[in-house]
Amino acid sequence: MGDERTLTSRKWVITGADGVKAAQLAADLKVLPLTARLLCARGIDTAAAATEFYDTNRLHFYDPFLLKDMDKAVARIRRAIERRERVCIYGDYDVDGVTSTTVLYTYLAERGVKASYFIPERMNEGYGLSRAAIERLNGSIDLLITVDTGITAVAETEFARECGIDMIITDHHSCRDVLPDAVAVVNPQREDCGYPFRKLAGVGVVFKLLCALEGDCAEICRRYGEIVAIGTIADVMPIIDENRLIARIGIENLEHTKNLGLRALMHQVGIFRDGRKCKKITSSTIGYVIAPRINAAGRITSATRAVELLLADSEQKAENIAAELCEINKQRQTTELEIYNQAIQQIQDGQSDRTAFVLSSDGWHQGVIGVVASRITERYSLPSVLFSFDGDIGKGSGRSIKGLSLMDALSECSDLLIEYGGHELAAGLSIERKNLEAFTDRFNAYAENHIEKSSLVIPLEIDCEASFSELTLAEAEEIRKLEPFGLQNPVPVFILRNAVIRSVTPLSGGKHVKLRLSDGGRNELTAVYFAMNADTFPLCEGDRCDAVFSLEINDFTGISVPQLLIKGMRLADRERAEMLENERVYRAVNDADNTEDLPACCIPTLADFREVFRYFRRHADEKAAVSMRRIAGAISASAGVSVNVCKIRIISDVMSEQGIAEVVYSPGELIHIRLLPFSGKINLENSALMNNIRTRHRLV
Repeated sequence: MGDERTLTSRKWVITGADGVKAAQLAADLKVLPLTARLLCARGIDTAAAATEFYDTNRLHFYDPFLLKDMDKAVARIRRAIERRERVCIYGDYDVDGVTSTTVLYTYLAERGVKASYFIPERMNEGYGLSRAAIERLNGSIDLLITVDTGITAVAETEFARECGIDMIITDHHSCRDVLPDAVAVVNPQREDCGYPFRKLAGVGVVFKLLCALEGDCAEICRRYGEIVAIGTIADVMPIIDENRLIARIGIENLEHTKNLGLRALMHQVGIFRDGRKCKKITSSTIGYVIAPRINAAGRITSATRAVELLLADSEQKAENIAAELCEINKQRQTTELEIYNQAIQQIQDGQSDRTAFVLSSDGWHQGVIGVVASRITERYSLPSVLFSFDGDIGKGSGRSIKGLSLMDALSECSDLLIEYGGHELAAGLSIERKNLEAFTDRFNAYAENHIEKSSLVIPLEIDCEASFSELTLAEAEEIRKLEPFGLQNPVPVFILRNAVIRSVTPLSGGKHVKLRLSDGGRNELTAVYFAMNADTFPLCEGDRCDAVFSLEINDFTGISVPQLLIKGMRLADRERAEMLENERVYRAVNDADNTEDLPACCIPTLADFREVFRYFRRHADEKAAVSMRRIAGAISASAGVSVNVCKIRIISDVMSEQGIAEVVYSPGELIHIRLLPFSGKINLENSALMNNIRTRHRLV
């Protein structure tokens, strides 16, 4: 296994493959060499194992009655169907909850049940089953069925019984020591549940409930498969075993779905055009395009609107709601960015030395703090909890890293919390303002004692190396056959070495970067680096680089071509050695005790000073920090002088020394210079820095 570090703090970890086994597998399966290496890197290194992996038809659904209390749940629901009882479905406001609610409501309505549904509003009613909601429903229902929630609602279940309401709980979240005393509690996470697969989503549990009620899994898949798959993929469940089968069937259904709401949403985002599919639908399509728009309703307004989309009975209604959800999603993105920037500022202002972050503010939108917590944790490789306070009560969302159970950490702080619940890596919680400081200290202490320092850098996991000639449309099509991707079957990631950057083009106003990469000859590939700001992109045209990427097919124009989606980039070995030498020389120049010989190629000449100064004068109005490598490349290409990062730093320091510029350096070889008013000429003979270089060092 390889172990290499990027120009950032993220570590590249290359699994690699046995070349002999890969060659044999390619011959046995008649697949391309890169596909064979990929399979071997994932431990699928024999023809038998590969055939088993490819053949999703071998997967099967387990008997739903293996789930504890499934028999009780089925019996009670059948009684409700026979007696035409009033049934309410109580769901959660994320995609899993929305799809769970939709599927069960549709099934019961089709069976003639007088069904209704209730999803609490995140802002006003909070997470989970509440006494207030039960009071509101009291007298109007006979049976309450929770989906994707309810496993911790012990007191609420007791209150429902006192009101004469029967309850069935279906959930997939972690269980506490005491379960609610409901008619049935169906949850594969129960310690006394012997179900063979414990990683079902909430909608997966509902799916198994319908299979038990109907006695025909194939029919339930045909009717609801795409909705079940959306909830499963959106909730980041492992795409193995039953979930792999659910995802495969659901994606196939989605290609031809008759659900008016899903068709309208896919039309809004360009998957469908003029009633016909124009883009390949994959698990990534669901996870990054469809799910966020369904999820946005529950985060910003009301998840009920998303259920209404999936239940829409006319094309016009479906189109109207789909357009509305797309607008809500844009609003969510804007709000999320504002909170993210404020959270980062809080960290920089006083928490940068913490092992875990507890951040808070009055008025942060509760609907997006979970997403922001995810981004904070991904950026710093540390657990984070964000609270939004309204008066004395703060509602929060937390995210953690592998190796630290968030539920265990919150359990350690339970006496300071009003309530909490969730998974190992994600949880919701609430707190009184007076307990915030104590919670912050104890949560940090727990993290400090339980996080291994080696886990603080999130690895960028790479399957194997790829050569330029292997990155073809045929290879991309073979990789698609490994779908559906997701947790425990991630999108394949490769590394390409010594690629030459031919062009760097900003996309979406500079939010992303489009690259043309070459093998040094005529062969070129297009690559897209999402969420990489064009101004701060540290590499330049002409640089040789190593790129980590996934291989996709771009068929936007109707012509299918391979395209790289960049995960990380760095200079190639030779260029990286040059960069390190530049850093070494610059440190030597600034070390008053250092008198070693220095390479002349790193020390600026008068001509270099002129060209660098001219560059800064031309770009004086730019407010963003810029890559010094990009500046060096631009000057060398246009002025015909050989400028590198070391020269630019020395020249910038001299300009600061002489009082003609304010200079700010940032990580990633970024620089921002503001020219100051001055008159006359710059005389380098007056520069103490340049005189020290001439006095202390001999140039070789």
